[in-house]
Amino acid sequence: MAGKPNIRSIRFSDELAELIDRQVGNTFTEKFENLVTRCVWELPQKEAELEGLNKELERLRQEIDERQEKLRHLKSITFDLCAKVYRMGEIVDKEIKNWKV
Repeated sequence: MAGKPNIRSIRFSDELAELIDRQVGNTFTEKFENLVTRCVWELPQKEAELEGLNKELERLRQEIDERQEKLRHLKSITFDLCAKVYRMGEIVDKEIKNWKV
């Protein structure tokens, strides 16, 4: 124990003991230290990554909303054009009938 002068006694749940036991290491102490070290060093990085992903997700959601709005607008224009083309066809048919008389 030359490099580890701190001796502590703690109690924790069976679930936490299982979590510690799943860590990399040969002894319980190594596994516990690896878990704590990973949490201290990796958690801030993962939180920053998550924040970046959340921002990207929000940007993509806004892009989807904008595209859906454009699609709704194009559908409306298409519907109006179809109605006008149909009406124009009726007028043309009427005029053709008038010429035949």
